[in-house]
Amino acid sequence: MDLFVYGTLMLPEIMHAVSGYAGTGMPARLHHHRRRCLVGESYPAIVPQRGEHVDGVLYRDLSVRQVRLLDRFEGSMYQRVTVAVESRGRVSLAAVYRLAPAYRRRLHHVAWSLQQFVARDRKAFVSGYRGFRGRHTRRSGYE
Repeated sequence: MDLFVYGTLMLPEIMHAVSGYAGTGMPARLHHHRRRCLVGESYPAIVPQRGEHVDGVLYRDLSVRQVRLLDRFEGSMYQRVTVAVESRGRVSLAAVYRLAPAYRRRLHHVAWSLQQFVARDRKAFVSGYRGFRGRHTRRSGYE
């Protein structure tokens, strides 16, 4: 399965720590969606929004096991759906984790930035986020 990511999983070391995926992603764009911060969190969510787009990373050929680990990491707040993404001038289908409608009220009006996450929140996210507990490996560097 191919997966479009737009938040913390754009960082290869976080993607690897969560799922074991060690491949290289490629820049990609998802049209007609909006990325925003979540209230009280350092990670984002996306929702459909005509006329906007989200830049992210496309990871190819994830295994069933890797997808199961990602499903568990994302939890019930996100729904895995299939979308069309653009990468390297081509459009292809990929999965994406989109905010479930029941959690829409948690979406903040502030746009999320990978650069700000890396500068301000990455260290605390990696060391304290409950989604990582029990998933670290020596290879991930997050022990």
